[in-house]
Amino acid sequence: MRNTICLLLLITILSGGCARHNVLKQGPYLGVIRIDSTEHEMDLPFNMIFALTPDGQKVMQVSNAGEVIIINELALSKDTIFMKFPVFTSEIIAVIRHDSLIGKYYPKGKQAGNWYSFYAVQGVTDRFPWAGQKPCADLTGRWKITENAGTADSSVMIGEFVQDSNHISGTILNPGGDYRYLEGKVSGNKFMISAVDGAHTLILTASISPQGRLENGRFMGNPNWKSSWTAEKNETFMLPGMDELLKVKTKAPTFTFDFPDFNGDKVSLSDPRFYNKVVVVMAIGTWCPNCLDETIFFRDLYEKYKDKGLEPVSLCFEEKTLEASKPRVERFISQTGAAYTFLYAGPRGRESLQSVLFNLDGRMAYPTSLFIDRKGVIRKVETGFSGPATGRHYTNYTEETTKFIESLLAEGQ
Repeated sequence: MRNTICLLLLITILSGGCARHNVLKQGPYLGVIRIDSTEHEMDLPFNMIFALTPDGQKVMQVSNAGEVIIINELALSKDTIFMKFPVFTSEIIAVIRHDSLIGKYYPKGKQAGNWYSFYAVQGVTDRFPWAGQKPCADLTGRWKITENAGTADSSVMIGEFVQDSNHISGTILNPGGDYRYLEGKVSGNKFMISAVDGAHTLILTASISPQGRLENGRFMGNPNWKSSWTAEKNETFMLPGMDELLKVKTKAPTFTFDFPDFNGDKVSLSDPRFYNKVVVVMAIGTWCPNCLDETIFFRDLYEKYKDKGLEPVSLCFEEKTLEASKPRVERFISQTGAAYTFLYAGPRGRESLQSVLFNLDGRMAYPTSLFIDRKGVIRKVETGFSGPATGRHYTNYTEETTKFIESLLAEGQ
């Protein structure tokens, strides 16, 4: 049934080629990204709305559960629309065909060359319109998810979902952070959920067993990022604590850094700007969605406490050179509004991260953060970041971290 509907949508798009007026109409659209041309069953749907702002600016609103992303870098040229997601580098370029769009989604920007097929149909608000059966179960709650069971890549995560009728939303947490805002449906014994936010293109599907488990789960983020999974409800399951994942090495050398900013000027932890300050060093990538959430949190924290001695520093792991990385980082800084220090730490990758954070032992993800007191002592280390899509987890983290920063700022005053 689903393939038939998708084929009909494509026929609708293509048949519009003879229309006299290919005008992009205001209103909702169902967008679909074909991540893997060999696996049409994992086509990824998402919701969009084309609108005009009160001052006449054209925008596309992309929504995932509680998140609305405003694409205002949007241009129309004859019958073609060009859209660039905020903060990240992903783009959509599509031809307008009557009430539909057909084109390409570039996950790393058009210049990178890699693309997925994209199409959209105007007037459709249902995220999974081919799935209309009455749900056989309510999946609201906390789930223990096992990914790639029985393999060297096996891992355990937590899914937290809220279901209302056949609509479901939530997120998935792992030791490195979360999958941000996910939205979908439960139809019969089928579970399906997705997200497109400019960094992530995610779709997860599964079957609901008679015993209430999620089985035959499939996950796809890109053609090379795929997995199988199962899940069972478990309200008490917890992920490993931060002290189990990462710690400062015994007798480790004193941590420092010496990297250029994006004007090419060297910045060191020993510089006067950091003297007698509370410094939070964050290893990030502007391509990392959890790093975006962390940056926004510390942007606000810095504005509140900079006059009391708080100095965040982001060590950016990007392209192979500073020159190639500069446009991406400057775009990230401009669009997040973060006014603290950003430095180029080298190319992205595990080896680069471990060489820079040489005094840490354990599992490191992007972001990884070091909290350093006024005397230069590392008081806490953390890896990963669970953002606002995680609800109470994010609220608890922000409250605890704010209190911890306040306590460090109070020392020595």
